[in-house]
Amino acid sequence: MIVEVKVVGRPGEVVDREFAGLSGEVTLRALLTSLVRAEIAGYESRRQAQQLLSVLTPGDLATGHTSGRFVSGGHHTPPAPSADEAIDRALEAFTDGLYFVVLDGEQVTELDARVVVTPSSRLRLVRLVALAGG
Repeated sequence: MIVEVKVVGRPGEVVDREFAGLSGEVTLRALLTSLVRAEIAGYESRRQAQQLLSVLTPGDLATGHTSGRFVSGGHHTPPAPSADEAIDRALEAFTDGLYFVVLDGEQVTELDARVVVTPSSRLRLVRLVALAGG
């Protein structure tokens, strides 16, 4: 499955990221749970890597020069919440209408709705933002 991800700090930029989670007929609840577990694992992996100091390569220096930010590790990043806590938050946020789920161009509105996920499926989570004064 392909998850469309907005790039933080780059307005309007969305990239595709492969997600080898569930496939076949599943509930939206199971799909979101699988996605949250994968994101927690990825966060922890990146967190561990950021705590190590590393030597900057010529490629790192070129990237830093372009972006204006040089990163050599050694940063303390807080741990992720427990998987169960993160899953509860994600499901509650969906129930509260804080984001929409669009799978293969169709909005899914119920956590227990059955959806069919294939390797070529496209998932987009659309976070809703309140307008000022609204």
